[in-house]
Formats: sequence, structure tokens, C-alpha cells
Amino acid sequence: MTPRNVWVLASIRCRILHAGLLVASTLLVACGGARSTEESPGAPRVAVLITIDTLRADRVGVYNPERQLTPALDRLASEGVRFDAAVAQAPLTLPSHATILTGLRPPAHGVRTNDGFRLPPDVATLSESLREAGYRTAAFVGAYPVRRSTGLARGFEYYDDAFLDARTERPATEVVDAATGWLRQNPRERVFVWLHLFDPHTPYSAPAEHARRHPVAPYDAEVSYADEQVGRFIDALRSFGAYDDALIIVTADHGESLGEHGERTHGTFLYDATIRVPLIIRMPGLAPRVVAAPVELTDLAPTIADATGARLRLSDGITLQPLLRGRPGDEERAAYTETFYQHVLLGWSPLRAVRTSRWKFIEAPTPELYDLAQDRAETHNLAMTRTSMAAGLGSALPPFVPAGSRAGGAAASPGRTDAEERLRSLGYFAGRTATSGRTGPDPKDRIELWRHLEHAIETMEADPATAEAALRQALALEPTNGLALKYLGDLRYSAGRYAEAAARYRAAIDAGFEHPDAFLSLGAAALHLGNRDAAQRALERGLQLDPEAADAWNQLGTLHASGGRLDAARQAFQRAIDLRPSAAEPRYNLALVEKAAGRSAESMRLLEDALARRPDYPEALVERADALLAAGRPDEALTSYAAALALRPDDPQGLFGAARAAATTGRREEARRHYEHFLRVAPTTLDAHRAAARRELARLAAARRAQKR
Repeated sequence: MTPRNVWVLASIRCRILHAGLLVASTLLVACGGARSTEESPGAPRVAVLITIDTLRADRVGVYNPERQLTPALDRLASEGVRFDAAVAQAPLTLPSHATILTGLRPPAHGVRTNDGFRLPPDVATLSESLREAGYRTAAFVGAYPVRRSTGLARGFEYYDDAFLDARTERPATEVVDAATGWLRQNPRERVFVWLHLFDPHTPYSAPAEHARRHPVAPYDAEVSYADEQVGRFIDALRSFGAYDDALIIVTADHGESLGEHGERTHGTFLYDATIRVPLIIRMPGLAPRVVAAPVELTDLAPTIADATGARLRLSDGITLQPLLRGRPGDEERAAYTETFYQHVLLGWSPLRAVRTSRWKFIEAPTPELYDLAQDRAETHNLAMTRTSMAAGLGSALPPFVPAGSRAGGAAASPGRTDAEERLRSLGYFAGRTATSGRTGPDPKDRIELWRHLEHAIETMEADPATAEAALRQALALEPTNGLALKYLGDLRYSAGRYAEAAARYRAAIDAGFEHPDAFLSLGAAALHLGNRDAAQRALERGLQLDPEAADAWNQLGTLHASGGRLDAARQAFQRAIDLRPSAAEPRYNLALVEKAAGRSAESMRLLEDALARRPDYPEALVERADALLAAGRPDEALTSYAAALALRPDDPQGLFGAARAAATTGRREEARRHYEHFLRVAPTTLDAHRAAARRELARLAAARRAQKR
């Protein structure tokens, strides 16, 4: 049944069943989802959506008066409507933002985790609808998970994520500066602006002033900083004269567990710590109030569309206009949420839940039922004693849609595998384990294993020994855990133990870990071991899983080049460049191919292109210097060698080239120093160069003696 058929059917079947629960919760689109323009004010000139990543509701003062972290949000709430039971549809950044910007739940838009998914092109977005309604649209994002390549940029005239060429996240100050600058350039336009502030997300690193205020609570320090920047943006709206008639919505994509239920961050469970989020809406004509009824983040797109006169093509949400104006609906709504994080990553069971104002049911291998009125911490599972209530709430769950599928449309397309390293720096895992269905271990029974994996990912760069110990503890609990095996392979690879790394990668793949990065890593290890055939097979398998993996094309080009297949290498490197235009490495590699083919001018152009994208690229600086020296431009060559040696002082190629350039320009003492340094650091594989350096030193010494005479 298509979503449109469900919509029509719902208009006939909407009814209240079992203890006041709307059992067919997915049909609320029809029961309350039509646009409501009654008593609606004129469309606002400025519509603002602010999403504060990872913000728990109970860290906002109006939700928890014991906290004094959010004066700006508290002031905004005093002028608008606060929703006490707003539910995120997924406790992960990308799926939740896909929901916010489409009005669709994850089964409908198809994005289930942060890695390996991209919003399908046929899914309409709120920003597209607003542009059609005459609004200029701009987005200012704070971190990699919501980069433009995820599909979220569709419909935005301006999508500000260029900082991602060099960084994985940026502070809220920069996001607010960029947004206010854009608004200043569009003072009289009808605009829709989305600000995404990433700061409360791990790793916690608030500015010093906020860190000093909260020395033992780094998460709270980041919340305080994000709130300060929200206040600064609202002050800017006032200074532009845009505040009084603006629609302003502030919410979070999900919360943070902070150790509750054994979960340190988010993504694993569906307890309120991560799926209950703050939601504050301020617009002209609203009397301040608190709404207790559960609402979903799916409701934001219909609400914004309703206020602005835009039209969404399809939504799982409902307009909140009646609730905003004090006219609650008749039905008790069951809000939906899910997490497929460990299901996709590790093959564990997915979790799905529905939440009302009082009850929450979590569908899991061991089902859970909580009375939120009596048990806000969700520690007393009533599923085995309140079986009728559990069954009634369970029947409100929508039909199950597997990851990789989508209700009513084509599946979400895979995202690029170059996300792995950048997501890891933010505390997220990337990967996929083959599964035969929706069953698997209950994440509750694997939380100790998960903590070991999280500890490993946190320490891999700074303390590899600790990371390895954590991975071994994880494997003691689950010997076939593909993710742990893959990361153990990464540690071996970083240590130069390529045979052991390859063995771990093969074990991960045999355990069902199908993420392209496992094959790319296996290919790189095989190449180091001189096994070209195995390397090519692994890289080609990785490219079958993700044809847009720029890193794989780059590695494949290196493989072809090392075998003398210059045309194949050229094609592979060009494919990598096309897929990731900001990358310097494939340009550098292609420059080496063109050099080997005798195309020196093209090689130099590519080196300059690589250095324009990465000025601190020592290999490219040395290659450019070599080319300049060969072209009879030793002074320019010496400048380029100096830049390379400032980055890598013991580089043998740079030292030898700098010595030659210095000698050519008559800088004998400088040449002597470089030759002597070269002889101290050059490996025995450069014996021919070492012999040449000794001859040059002898010649320089003879010239010095002759000059003295």
C-alpha cells in the first residue's frame, strides 16, 4: 500500500482504541495532517529553524528549573509555546534531520543511520516547498553528518558547509556569524534559514569561559555555549528588525544518555534521555503556553509549511497550528521512534518504540513498557505484568520496513565511504554487517560490548595500546564482531604490521562486515605486501559496494601506476578527482603519472592544483621543486624545498633536492648542510644518492680549500 493510499484510507478509519490510544498512529497524517489556515496570521517574512545537536530536554531551564544553562532559550519559551513531550524519530543526527526537513519518518525517507545512507532524490524537502512559495532558503550547518552530499541540501539556495574541506565540525560562533552575514545581505527578502549547532555533541570542547563555569560537566558547558549563540542570533534578528514577525523554531535532533542505562552517548537505546527533545515555537499572535501532548519532529515541516503558505507533497506529520493556538486534538497520539544503528552496523536487533504522554513501549527481543508518570527514569519494565497495555501500544507501531528499503519509494542510496574516518572523529562508527532479517541480539544484552567499542574508538589515535585492549575485550564477548576485527586491523595497519592487518580484515569480512572500507583497507594492506592481485580484487569488491568511493579509486590508481598501467591509473585518479573535487592526493598522484608519461606541463599544473587545495602537502612541494629545478629555475625550486622541509625536516628527497638547488645557485654552505643532513637520514635503499652526496660534499670541500688558498 502506498503512502497516498494510506492517507485516503485513514480518513475513513481514524478512531480511538484501547485505553485512549490511537492504535493506527501512522494514520495521524490524515486525521490531523491537512493544512490549517484558520486564525493563522499572515505568512512570516522570516522563518528560522534552529537545531541544537544532542541537546537533552532536561538541560533546558524551562524543562528543568534546577538547571541554569539556557537563559536565551528560556526567554524565547516565555514568548512562545513549549512542547513538553516532543519525540525525535531517531537518536542519530542524519536520520533525525532528514525527518525534520522532510516531515517523513525514517521508514518513509529511508535514511536509517549516519553512514551509508543518502536522502533519495524523489523525497521532497521542506526547503523545496518554501522556494516554490517564494522564500529564499539558506542553511548553515555545524558538522559533517549533515553535509550537502547527504541530500539535505536539496532546495536550499545557499548551503554553507565549505568548512568541511578542512574540518569535520565548526563552533556555533562561526555558524551564527555566517547566518547573520547572509541575513544582512538579504534585508527585505522572504527567507527561510536553518542553523545547525553541533556543539553539545562529543567530543565536548566548549570555549574556555564556559568550560570554567562547568569544570566537571563538559556537556553542560557546551549546552551553555550553544544557548549563548542562540541568544546572539536572536539579538541579530532584533537588530535587523526581523524578530517581531518572525517564525522561530528551536529543537534538537536527539539527546544524550550521559551514562543512563549504560549508554554514554546516543544511538543505541530509545529512552527519553535521547529521544525526548526540547521544542520551542515562537511566532506572532501566539500566547505563551505549554503543550503536554506528544508531538513528533515530523510535525515541524507541516507546521512551517502551514505558517508560510507552502505545500508539502507528503508528510507523516501534522501541523501543530491547532496546538499552538490552544486547540488540542481529541486523540491521544502515539509518537514513533526507532534506532537501526547497531542493526545496520553489527547485525543486532533494531529497536522501535511508541510514546504517549504517559506510556512508552519499546519493541525489542525483550520488550519494554514504562509508565512515564511513575517512572521517568524508565527503570521498571512492566511489559510482562501489563501485557494488554504492551500489546495495545505494540499494535500502534507502523509496519516494519527493513534498512535499505523505503515505504512507498526507492531505497535511500548509499553514502560515500570516505565518511568513515570523519564520523569516527565525532564518536560514530561506520560500517555494515550482513543480516538475514530483523532479528538479532538485543542491544540491552550487548551494552558492555558496546562500551568497549566506544572506548576503543575514543583512544585509537592517542593511545593505540588501550584501544587494542578494549577491542580484545569486545572480541572476548563476541568473537565474530566484524567491527572490532576491522578496527583491530586498522591498528595493525597503522603499526606497519600489514600481514596481521590483512588477516584481521579478512576475518571481519568473513564475519559479515560488508562495509566498503573493510575491502579498501584489505586492498591497501595487500598492496604493501606486494600482492597486487589480492589488492585489486579487494578494491574492486569495495567499489562494487560503493562506486563513489573516492579513496578506492585513488588506491586503484596507485595500484595501476605501480604496475606501469598509466592509462588505467590516469582514469582511476581522474574518477577520484571527479568524486571528491576538494581532495589533493589524487591530483598529486595523477601528476606523477603525467610526469612518467613525459607530460611535464600537465604534471606541473596538477601539482599546483593539489597545493591550492592543500598548501601544506610536503610530497607535492618536493615534486614541484624537482620540476622547477629540472626546468632551470633553481631559486623557485629552493623556495619550494624550504617549504617542504619546514613540514618534514628529515625528508631525504627534499634534502637532496634542496642541496642540489643550493649548489646550483652558489649557496655552497647551505648545500653542504643539506647534503650532510641527507646522509644522516637517508636509508640504504638510496645508496646511489648517498654516493652522489658524498661526491658533492668532497667537491664542495675542495672548492672551499681552493678559495682559502
